Amino acid sequence: MRAKITLISFSIAAIFLLTACPYESDVPITEADRAIESQLLGKWIKKSDLDNENPAYFEITKATDFKYEVVKYEYQSSDSTYDATKYLTHLSYLKDFVFMNMQKYDENKYYLHRIDLKANEFVLYEMTDNIDEKFTSSKDLKKFVKKNMTHSFFYNKDEETYVKNK
Repeated sequence: MRAKITLISFSIAAIFLLTACPYESDVPITEADRAIESQLLGKWIKKSDLDNENPAYFEITKATDFKYEVVKYEYQSSDSTYDATKYLTHLSYLKDFVFMNMQKYDENKYYLHRIDLKANEFVLYEMTDNIDEKFTSSKDLKKFVKKNMTHSFFYNKDEETYVKNK
């Protein structure tokens, strides 16, 4: 019995550790100062879900001249509906890298992702939540990101590719 409890506890801990979340910040990498890119607007389906009847997807629309509204839809088989999570998002450009500063409408935290945008596809990399540093200014966060953005350990391993739905 004790072995079963230990095994179950270990399994739960492993699942918790393997379910990564993006880094949360009190400040964005930069302020929203770049015009939105029209090629990013539209419906984007998770590539690994293309053959699924109910794929996970993003709908990206223009919120302002500098910000996007991003709605992430994930299908819940338990009740046969989609859960929608809404974000107000802007992009930060650092050298050859682009980052999304995603802020849920009902929160003051930013979830940080690197985005590699191609013609009709993008890859989303979550900045790892293993970062211990906390920042109170965008200037300091930007400096930290620039210093580490080329390292693979700076991102969670479960990057996701999305393709534009035409």
